[in-house]
Amino acid sequence: MQPSVSPWMNTMNRCLLATLIAAPVLAAFPCAAQNAVPAVQTIATAPHPGHRNFPSTVEFGVLRIDQIPNAQINGQAIRTAPGFRLFSADNKLIFAHTVQSQALKVAYVKEASTQWLLTAWILTPEELATFSAKR
Repeated sequence: MQPSVSPWMNTMNRCLLATLIAAPVLAAFPCAAQNAVPAVQTIATAPHPGHRNFPSTVEFGVLRIDQIPNAQINGQAIRTAPGFRLFSADNKLIFAHTVQSQALKVAYVKEASTQWLLTAWILTPEELATFSAKR
């Protein structure tokens, strides 16, 4: 039986030839992209610690999560939306079951069509004082 000489069966022979030719050519030129410094460097401003921007439709109240998807806001029963998000006082996403049966002072947003609870933010004492003074 004769050995196969098909370039499709032994593809590495073609790659070896390209490597032997291309490697010395590429090594001779330094990469300009590695040495370039951007002309303008921008500094992203971080938000003020403890300052959170709430949507214009935000409401305030006391949230008590009974058992997902059931909850209460100011004693009124409400259902949580399937994509419900609960943010802690330091703006980290937390699982709702970890604060089950606790009375939490929150800012919250309801879903427009179903009026289910969509997002809630647990308020810090500073935010609580700010928003209760505005009411």
